[in-house]
Amino acid sequence: MQTSPEIQYQVLRSQRSKLVAEQQYLDDLIKNLDKTLATMKGETQMTDTEKFATLKKEVIKNNEKQYGTEIREKYGDAKIDRSNQKFNSLSENEFSHFKELSAEILTELKNLANTTDIKQPAAKHLFDLHKEYLLTLWPKDQYSAEAHKNLAKMYICDERFSKYYEEGAGNPEAAKTLKAIIDYYA
Repeated sequence: MQTSPEIQYQVLRSQRSKLVAEQQYLDDLIKNLDKTLATMKGETQMTDTEKFATLKKEVIKNNEKQYGTEIREKYGDAKIDRSNQKFNSLSENEFSHFKELSAEILTELKNLANTTDIKQPAAKHLFDLHKEYLLTLWPKDQYSAEAHKNLAKMYICDERFSKYYEEGAGNPEAAKTLKAIIDYYA
């Protein structure tokens, strides 16, 4: 069975995009390695800003390595690239807030796991935290109630996400509870 020229084009375009991102990552890694070596020799010092930029790029790289092919096929290169750009542009305060949101979501979910009363204020608060978390990662025009619900559906359909929420909240019903809350409020 032959592949259509349009599909071939899209596959090649996607591969090119991945290679360009990899090239940029390697260029940045080499620059940071050179700075680290120079710092070790006492020639220069790496600033906190440079260290923070490297950290964000490493987070993006790890996410691309773990989920890149899958999410790019599902959402397209343009959306993923825009999300990565948004994440890469986070300030240190915004990044810190992002990490705090992640922890707070798990804490609130731990308190709500197994609840059947998703109309309570704590459930609405959890939804608001989760939406804020997403808006930290996604460009605002990419957010919709439908996209939020689809993501929540993945939380129960994909064992990687289920495991994250179940272990993080210490409850095997955590992912299901979060999905029910998102479905209700989104």
